[in-house]
Amino acid sequence: MKLDPNDLPLALHVKEVLELETLLSESAEAVVWVDHAWTARYCNQTYASNLGLTPDQVIGRTPFEYSPTDFRRSIFFEACETCLVQRKATSQIGFSTVLNRWLLVRAFPVRDGGLMLANDATESVVKAYHLAQAAVRDQLTSLGNKLALEQRVEELAARKDTFTLALLGLRRFREINETHGHATGDLVLMELASRLQSATLDSEAVFRVGGDEFALVVYGSSPELAHERIRLLLALLHPPVVIEGLRIPVNVGVGTVSSPAHGGGFDTLLKRAVLALGEAKRQASHALPVTPFRMDLELAAKQRLVLEQELRQCLDGSQFTLLLQPKVSLSTGAVVGAEALIRWVHPKRGILSPGAFLPLAHEIGAMRAIDAWVLRQAIGLITQLREFGLTFPLSINLSADALGDVMLPERLIRDLATAGLPASRLEIEIPEGDLMADVQASVRTLEALADMGVRLSIDDFGTGYSSFAYLTQFPVHTLKIDRSFVIGLSGSGPNRKIVKGIVRLAHSLGLDVVAEGAEDEHQLVQLQRLKCDAVQGYAVALPMPLPQFRAFAASRPAVAGPDPFAI
Repeated sequence: MKLDPNDLPLALHVKEVLELETLLSESAEAVVWVDHAWTARYCNQTYASNLGLTPDQVIGRTPFEYSPTDFRRSIFFEACETCLVQRKATSQIGFSTVLNRWLLVRAFPVRDGGLMLANDATESVVKAYHLAQAAVRDQLTSLGNKLALEQRVEELAARKDTFTLALLGLRRFREINETHGHATGDLVLMELASRLQSATLDSEAVFRVGGDEFALVVYGSSPELAHERIRLLLALLHPPVVIEGLRIPVNVGVGTVSSPAHGGGFDTLLKRAVLALGEAKRQASHALPVTPFRMDLELAAKQRLVLEQELRQCLDGSQFTLLLQPKVSLSTGAVVGAEALIRWVHPKRGILSPGAFLPLAHEIGAMRAIDAWVLRQAIGLITQLREFGLTFPLSINLSADALGDVMLPERLIRDLATAGLPASRLEIEIPEGDLMADVQASVRTLEALADMGVRLSIDDFGTGYSSFAYLTQFPVHTLKIDRSFVIGLSGSGPNRKIVKGIVRLAHSLGLDVVAEGAEDEHQLVQLQRLKCDAVQGYAVALPMPLPQFRAFAASRPAVAGPDPFAI
């Protein structure tokens, strides 16, 4: 059947009509023109051939009559109906069971009906599939990403399934990137992803939600059973990652939420999992904690936000102060040193201890500013102590950020020289956990500081991993026994043997030993019997301002000898 010029939306000359019909007949795209009653007014050869018919078998009939299958179930139907009824241009990709391939169907409203076109869309569908997969896949680990996690959580919530969402975050991952490079950091993430994925069950799914954070969904189990399962999987992440002979320790914190107990929507659950993870990361750095969400964490988060704003406003040190806590010889009772401890004199909250604000300062990247203030103030205190005739070392604590600063030794030399002070009057205490996080970097930092004459002390000794094996590599002068072992001397248990072993080890290496956290007379007696050199704690003296410290030191026996710390 030929095209009738009077039936077309636009009147065409007969020659033009014939040319158009020829073009449409030769087109690889299927074309059909139907009126409002679905009756075909025109179709090209491609359209008819796809149905196994001739154009004459199509034109003048509706697809409900000539279609080899139920047209209402065809991918054409919805597009055509939208075009004819709503008079809207539309398009749709679907699979044709007649042709056994994917088609792109487009429908355009024209005068007295609609023009329908269809062509092969297999390549487009494949591309769309890959794009869709890329949208929900993490490029580095090939795990599902945050969008995939959202889809899984919303799916489980819609079914009202019971499930637990665990958010896993690596502690100090930034230091891995800074020390070993981002390529090494990526390899660490890839290995951890592989460890998790290889161990998950059918009722579990693992995702990488960004940066150093992974998510694990455990469904079909009670929260208690899910937590047991999460702990088992978490243990797989604990062994160090070995890359080209380099052993990189891995430490992970985990925050969990359970649905429906903690909500059903993805945004709510993820926000609460983030809060629980933050709480987990603030816990002991070498533990493997799984911290469930608690409602009080939301209130605490709001309070932390206020505290953060207040902390940012006083990073100039205007509200900070340093208190001095004496270190006293257990053999002579003389003051042989002091530790400068920072306090925040908050105008409304009162005096805040380091634990109340330093973790927050670390999170917001404010430790460099605080460290710089502590160093300036400590040098000033050393100068004043010298004026009082007190020449023992003053120790300070610096963050891991400061110790990772390669310019720190140079600045210290300059500042001490400006104050006319020997470097030996300054002692830097470094938590054992910070040292063991990256042994090679720690050795470089300590050697640079030791070469310039700064005294070095390992703080919280006994709480780290493999510390005895690496101890001889660190050019330190003093070990500070962690307070947890000292407090334990008051009761029965292995703490006495541990303290005794640390003291013997230190002395065999020519190191001094300071016990911190002594709180009663019994602990002092025990430490003296164990040949500990010095003690620091409430049993001797609380941290105090400089005038009170001067009076306290004057009340104690004098120290003889050129080295006041040579106990």
